[in-house]
Amino acid sequence: MSEVIKILLVEDDEDDYFLTSDYLEQCESPKFELTWVTNSLDAIEALKTEDFDLCLLDYLLGAENAIDVLGVLKSNQFSLPVVILTGQSDVTVDEMVMRAGAADYLQKSEIESPRFMRTIRYAMVRRDIENERIERNKVEQKNKAKDKFLAHLGHELRTPLTSILGYTELLIDDARNSPFQQELSIIHSNGKHLLSLLNDLLDMSRIMAEKLELNIKDVNLSAFLTDIHSLMRLNAKDKGLSLNVVSNTKIPEFIKTDPTRLRQVLLNLISNAVKFTDKGSITLTITLDENSTDSEKPQLLRFSVDDTGIGMPPDKLINIFQPFEQIEDVMRANHGGAGLGLAICKELVTKLGGDIDVSSRLGEGSTFTFDIDPGDISKQPLVDLALGQIQTVESSSIDLNVTGRVLIVDDLREIRRLTGHLVSQSQADISYAENGVKALEAVLQADEHNRPFDLVLMDIHMPVMNGIEALHAIRRHGKDIPVIAVTAASRKGLRESLIREGFNDVIGKPIDRFALAQLLSQYLPPGDHVTFTNVEAQVADMPIQKPYAPEENMPTSDGFEPNTNIGIAAEDPPQKKGDGSPSSKRILVIEDDEDAAELLQLFLVHLGHEVTTEYCGVDALSTAQDNDFDHVLMDLTLPDYNGYDLAGELKKQLPNASLTIVSGHEAEQEAMDSIGIDSALLKPVSKDDLASVVGGS
Repeated sequence: MSEVIKILLVEDDEDDYFLTSDYLEQCESPKFELTWVTNSLDAIEALKTEDFDLCLLDYLLGAENAIDVLGVLKSNQFSLPVVILTGQSDVTVDEMVMRAGAADYLQKSEIESPRFMRTIRYAMVRRDIENERIERNKVEQKNKAKDKFLAHLGHELRTPLTSILGYTELLIDDARNSPFQQELSIIHSNGKHLLSLLNDLLDMSRIMAEKLELNIKDVNLSAFLTDIHSLMRLNAKDKGLSLNVVSNTKIPEFIKTDPTRLRQVLLNLISNAVKFTDKGSITLTITLDENSTDSEKPQLLRFSVDDTGIGMPPDKLINIFQPFEQIEDVMRANHGGAGLGLAICKELVTKLGGDIDVSSRLGEGSTFTFDIDPGDISKQPLVDLALGQIQTVESSSIDLNVTGRVLIVDDLREIRRLTGHLVSQSQADISYAENGVKALEAVLQADEHNRPFDLVLMDIHMPVMNGIEALHAIRRHGKDIPVIAVTAASRKGLRESLIREGFNDVIGKPIDRFALAQLLSQYLPPGDHVTFTNVEAQVADMPIQKPYAPEENMPTSDGFEPNTNIGIAAEDPPQKKGDGSPSSKRILVIEDDEDAAELLQLFLVHLGHEVTTEYCGVDALSTAQDNDFDHVLMDLTLPDYNGYDLAGELKKQLPNASLTIVSGHEAEQEAMDSIGIDSALLKPVSKDDLASVVGGS
């Protein structure tokens, strides 16, 4: 069937109408359907009641001309292409009508010529292009609106979740509520489940908007799989299931991938397997594709997760990786979920260079299999899978049979003390420095007094002199003392870069005590046998004002040797919290949600700090003008202020205060850097989250 083009002819001369109509009727392809009106008012009425593909408009219509009519059409927001028909060509008139918005112009004598048909076709093509542009713009606007909505939804959901999880955590920690531990645990676990669903929704939004980026790095495969095993085996054990990790082939020692996203896929698949399995086992199998003989195609690394669970019928597997799809009936009734997990897995696996598939037997179990591109492994040695020793949560598994002298360098007092607390659970003697200059002085003075340090834990980002500059200065003085870089950054190649700068090793923030214990064992001289468990037993009965690490003039009866460093200032011993002691801070909380504000205040008071709460930007600025604060915690969405604008003004009023964003929106790193915002926490926040940025116990 040939195309039918609907044309509106605006022409006040009947003869010209018949001429145009006769010519269009003779056309076999395309076919034309012509509607005739004689003035702009009738044209508007016709356009309101019917859709047209094109308008042929006479230049002179009695008292009107084409420019007037084009203005009327534009004011009524009609966007169809308009071709002007003129009695004779006039360059000035032609330019005027084109500037007024006409698609083209023709002399009436050309109606029966090939140029007439070409003009119509060109106008139609331009119309199609314009319509595509308009539709594309509509889609972009819809996507922007959706992203804005999801960001707002995330914030609005995170705020009440903060209260649900936070107050439940406080109740669980209170010994008086021991009769209700089971009920409180149910509330807490369901709150965390809601948070997990929200994170899935936002992850899918980022994927669909193509805003999710990978962070490819070298990954020790055996160590990575050991981590997965240790994370998930307790979940399986709680249901009476066994979790096995095996390999059918030798595997590369290192692969190049995004460990965070690969871990997300594996944890999701294993969690699903545990969820839908009531008895038996779950097995994670790793296989290197060695069958490929095509050197141009990369070898793929295959992961399979098998379970002995309820399985799925074949007809339900077709759409299982589509967003919001779930297996109905028993699976939905018993296990719930938004149906986003597998869709996210598929998208992540695709980004990692592979594909994912599933096979299942109803009542017998399921197998999820996916491949990833492990990078160039042609020069990698292939080794047998060897799961490392799973680190149990019991602290007795950490052997701190070390002594020696350690210098901890960090500009944040709470981080110095936290690191000191970890190191103090050995027999090492500890000193502190707050920047690179003080660290250099400490190292040189210690050598002058024949008590050199055995190890330096050096933060990278510090005022006065940063960690790298301090390391270079120490080396220029001929000191070969081991220096470990301590950094919260995680950019690609950072570890290798710091090693090239001269650091002996690198440890990330927040410091993992197991990783720290390994470094202490590697670099410090051996001492008597000490473990975390028996150290904790040693300090269990200490008064609360005792320090985390050995300090100057500390009585040896407390179980520690005194700090005898000469010329090196030790940290002040912490006092009882909340009484204005050095470890207690004055904190300004700015939060418009009263429940969330009260919860933050409770957490901070429990951590030993003095708290002032304001619910809007104006009151916060007034309070900041009249008081001195050590730290400001603020939401980004306030009733009277843009969060970043308020942060900038607070920085001017409180230049020495640390500033942390606590919000349901993810903070923009560029804005944080330009303003000088120190850190950001994403709601819901726990007491431990707050302790990590403001300190406390």
